[in-house]
Amino acid sequence: MAKVLYNLENMEKCICCICKVQRTSDCPKKRTKKIQKLEANGIDTLSLLDPEEFPWLYCVIGKAICNDLKYSEECICKKCMVWKEYNLEKFMPDEVYCREGPPK
Repeated sequence: MAKVLYNLENMEKCICCICKVQRTSDCPKKRTKKIQKLEANGIDTLSLLDPEEFPWLYCVIGKAICNDLKYSEECICKKCMVWKEYNLEKFMPDEVYCREGPPK
């Protein structure tokens, strides 16, 4: 089973925030603003936030808690460095972790 680590390195590589599936969603935008405020104040969000509170990195946390994602849009998981480095093409689901849950 692929176990993607919840760490700063993977957070920085994650491209879920530019994915069309969620780019127009209000829910991740609100969560992102909260994180940006914390970071602007010098707060280490990795140690403060549980994985489930981080608005992306679905290959770690599983299904999105946001209900307004646009699953009709094209997924970009296969373009992500995290996806590539962890060889997630070998696991199911192979895309759309925000809907299907983490790789198994």
